Amino acid sequence: MNNSSGRNTFVQGIINLFPKSFRLRFNPRRYEIETFVQESARKIPKGSKILDAGAGPCPYKPFFSHCKYEATDFENPDKILDFISTIDKIPKKADSYDFILCTEVLEHIDSPEAGIKEMHRVLKKHGKLFITCPQEYMIHQAPHNYFYFTKYGLISLLKKAGFKKYTITPMGGYPKFLADAFRFNDLADQYKNNLLAYIPLKILDLIFFKTTLPFILFHLDCIDKKQNWTMGYLVEATK
Repeated sequence: MNNSSGRNTFVQGIINLFPKSFRLRFNPRRYEIETFVQESARKIPKGSKILDAGAGPCPYKPFFSHCKYEATDFENPDKILDFISTIDKIPKKADSYDFILCTEVLEHIDSPEAGIKEMHRVLKKHGKLFITCPQEYMIHQAPHNYFYFTKYGLISLLKKAGFKKYTITPMGGYPKFLADAFRFNDLADQYKNNLLAYIPLKILDLIFFKTTLPFILFHLDCIDKKQNWTMGYLVEATK
């Protein structure tokens, strides 16, 4: 039986025996995003109203237990969202939220400019928008995978939406980018009908590509000072 992550529940149980701070070192993208969201949540005053836009299964809701948390997405199969919408058509009045969180969503809407403008509209004056989005990643959630973003593309989108202040931070450099690419390679899966190729590729994938190499590269990331090759960006923008 598999869990929501796609892993066998027994395998996930073994993984969960290790502290999360250690496990995330094998998954640099998740490490960067979760660290950013947790640090952002700590900046938010108690009682603030926050919208998790494109929340999916709401994995970050526990970080905002001190806030008035609302979640939305384009569908609600688990019946856990407060309302259904896309980020470019949020059915709320202007100036509704103190903060908005939007993680790994912009690449899945065909008008990211409209999405950022809409989030700007529903933010209160001096409200903040927290975004994570990829610069480099595999095709996923096809066919709804439209764009990846450079730092300069994000600056353009934020300015057009009306944001005056923003910081844009890379999700690590080339070593973490490589670790992420190795982790999500699908070479073995392409040979499922050929067991002679699939079995050794799958073993190589589990031992080397998903564990040993990402862990090593995670700890080598400090050698890249430019960080032009990056998994994506962490954005904090103020209205």
